[in-house]
Amino acid sequence: MADIFHEVEEELRKDKYNELLRKWGPWALGAALAIVLAAASWQGWVYLQRQSAWNESDRYFAALDLVEAERYEDADLALQQLAEDGSPGYAGLALMQRGELLLQSGDTAGAGYMFEQAADRFNVQAFADLARVKAAMALFDELSIDDLDNRLGETMQPERPYRLLAMEVVAAKAFDIGNLERARMEYDAIANDLDALTMPISQRAQAALALIDRIQATDRSATETDQPEAEAAADTTSEDAEPQFNLNAAANADSEAQLTVDAPAAPDAADLLDTETDDDGQD
Repeated sequence: MADIFHEVEEELRKDKYNELLRKWGPWALGAALAIVLAAASWQGWVYLQRQSAWNESDRYFAALDLVEAERYEDADLALQQLAEDGSPGYAGLALMQRGELLLQSGDTAGAGYMFEQAADRFNVQAFADLARVKAAMALFDELSIDDLDNRLGETMQPERPYRLLAMEVVAAKAFDIGNLERARMEYDAIANDLDALTMPISQRAQAALALIDRIQATDRSATETDQPEAEAAADTTSEDAEPQFNLNAAANADSEAQLTVDAPAAPDAADLLDTETDDDGQD
C-alpha cells in the first residue's frame, strides 16, 4: 500500500511541475533570451563605439601628420570633415587645430571663431573652458573688457580648471586700457591663489603688480612735482592782477582752455599673456 501511495504522489508532483512549466515556461525562456540579446547588443554597441573612436583618432592624427608635412590645405580639409561628422570630443579637437592653423597664418578673427565653435562642440567642461580662453586671447585686441567679462565670467569661477588664465586675460586687458585698479585686483587674485603659487602664471602676476606699482609711483611723483609750480604760478598771477572778476571773460577763458595730461607710456599688455597654456600646467 505504501508503494502505491508513493507512486500516486510522484505522479501528482509531475503533473504539477508540468502545469507550471506550461504556464510559466515560455515567459522564463523569453526572459532568458531577452537577457542574452541585451548583453549581445550592449557588447556590439561598445564594439562599434570603440571602432568609431579608433577611426576618428586615426583621422585626427592623420590630419596632424599633414600639418607636420606642411600640407596645410589638405590638413584643413581633413579637420573640417572631422569637425562636421565626428563625435563631440574629436570635432572639438579638430576645430581647435583649425584655429591654431589660422593663428599661424595671422587670421586672428578666424581663429577666434574656430575656438568659439570648439567651445560649443565640446561636451567636457574643461576642454570648453580652454577653448573659450584661447578665443579670448585670439580676439584680445578686438574685444572690450566688458566683452571679456561676459565671455569668461563663468570660466573665472572657483574650481574651474582654467580660471587663472581667464583672469590673466581680463587683467591684461584692464592694464592695456589703463584701468590699473582692475588690473591690480585681478593680478593680486592670481598671485595669491594657492593653486598658482608654483606656476609661472604667479610669477607673471607678481611682475605685473610690480610694474603697476612703478607706474602709479611715477604718476604720484609727477603730480607732487607739478603742484608747487602751479601754486607759485597762481601766486604770481594773483599779485599782478587787479582784484576784479569778469564773469564773461572767465567763461570764455574756461571754454577755450585745453587740459592735457602726459600719461606714462604703458607697455604692450599682450606681452603679459603667455598663450602657451602648457607653461601654466593647466592643459
